Amino acid sequence: MLSAFVVAPANAGDIVGPGRFCGYSPIIDLRDDEKVTTLEGGIHGGSFRWEGAFGTLEVHGIAWASRPKGRIVKARSSNGPARFAQKRVDRLYQIAIWNGEHGAAYFKSPNPFTQPQLDAINRVELFEEGQTPSNCRWRTIFS
Repeated sequence: MLSAFVVAPANAGDIVGPGRFCGYSPIIDLRDDEKVTTLEGGIHGGSFRWEGAFGTLEVHGIAWASRPKGRIVKARSSNGPARFAQKRVDRLYQIAIWNGEHGAAYFKSPNPFTQPQLDAINRVELFEEGQTPSNCRWRTIFS
């Protein structure tokens, strides 16, 4: 594993909205009450904790992913990635999103996902290796 850090005039603990956070590969327009804490990363992905009025989600993004396993419950559209059905993985609840190509993110929670958490996940966009998202106030890179 490689360590993650954020390119911006802030420390990892200081990623507090508002502003666009471009993880690897999730893109989140953080709101005033939201915070991201980077955790770890590697060659093709990384993880972070996302906190807000909806609660706390552990997020693992992959910028060179294959289609997640499971059933799609929200189809991919011009407004966002496909969302997969909630399932149990290692005693946690997990939801995956996928851009239809190589960008994916997995959200984990110790409890079943609530509607505010689903609404938050629906705000997430994805990019993949070779793409450069725009207007990022914070960008996770790995060294």
